Amino acid sequence: MRVNAFNTERENVADNIGPKAAYMAYQSWMTRNLKERKLPGLKYTHDQLFWISAANVYCEISTPRRLQAEIKYGLYSPGKFRVIGPMSNIPEFSEAFNCSSDSAMNRRNKCEVW
Repeated sequence: MRVNAFNTERENVADNIGPKAAYMAYQSWMTRNLKERKLPGLKYTHDQLFWISAANVYCEISTPRRLQAEIKYGLYSPGKFRVIGPMSNIPEFSEAFNCSSDSAMNRRNKCEVW
C-alpha cells in the first residue's frame, strides 16, 4: 500500500524542513557555547544523538488495520516514512552516521526543500 501523497503533501514538506532547521539551530548553539561533554556509557556522538532524538518522536507501534487507515486517510505519513524520507535527504545526517554513498539513508539525488 502506498501513502496518499495528496493528503500528506503539506506535512511531508514540513517534515523535510523541520529537522534541517532544528539541526542548524543546534549547530549555531554549539558554536556559541562551550563544547558539550560526552554522555558516559554512550557510544554516540552529539550529532548522532541529535538525529536519534529527532527520529525518536516518530516511533510508533500500529496494528495493520490502523496503519492501513493512516496510509489511506491520514494527513501524516506513518512515522517510519517521516524519518526515512527527510533524514535520507539531509547530508549532515549521512555524515553523522558515515552512511556509504549507496546507503538507503544517503540518497544520491537528495531533495532539499530549504
